[in-house]
Amino acid sequence: MNMGKITGFTLIELLITIVVVSILIATGVPSIRDFIKNNRLTAQANDLIIAVQVARNEGLKRGSGTTICASTDQASCNVADKNWRNGWIVFSDLNRDGAPDVGTSACLPTEDCMLRTSTGLSGTSTMTATVDRIRYLPTGMPEPSDLPLVGSVRRAGFTLKSSDCKGNQARNITVTQQGHTIVSSIACP
Repeated sequence: MNMGKITGFTLIELLITIVVVSILIATGVPSIRDFIKNNRLTAQANDLIIAVQVARNEGLKRGSGTTICASTDQASCNVADKNWRNGWIVFSDLNRDGAPDVGTSACLPTEDCMLRTSTGLSGTSTMTATVDRIRYLPTGMPEPSDLPLVGSVRRAGFTLKSSDCKGNQARNITVTQQGHTIVSSIACP
């Protein structure tokens, strides 16, 4: 019988391995948390951007006005409320009064039509804006009177952030006077 050398790990080797794995997990978990938070904010910003683009594109397609506005009940606009956290609606706005006069039929060309609704932001995110609504003209450009004058340019601004925002995790969404949307990461306010 040949008694060869028994191979395996020593207690010291196992402890070193456990320490190294613990360090890797400790440094990786905060990064994963930030990654998830950034993805959530990006998805929420994209929801608003899609709604703004729907309002603009439907105005062009229909050859009539459309409106996007803050809404808590997904049926009417919150007049003078610039908090978009609880949702928004997009609707054709034939008389351009900024209020959804939605008929009972399936979006006849002679009546306003609800185009898109959103129940707002999930989690602890907040969104504030410089406007309570944006009305689009049939040309795809926003109604100039809906956009506040910032410097020498008219534009609407939205700020999206989570409650535990840090670094450059907040998002700024700008709608230009030409109707384009621009998104950028900004420092937490």
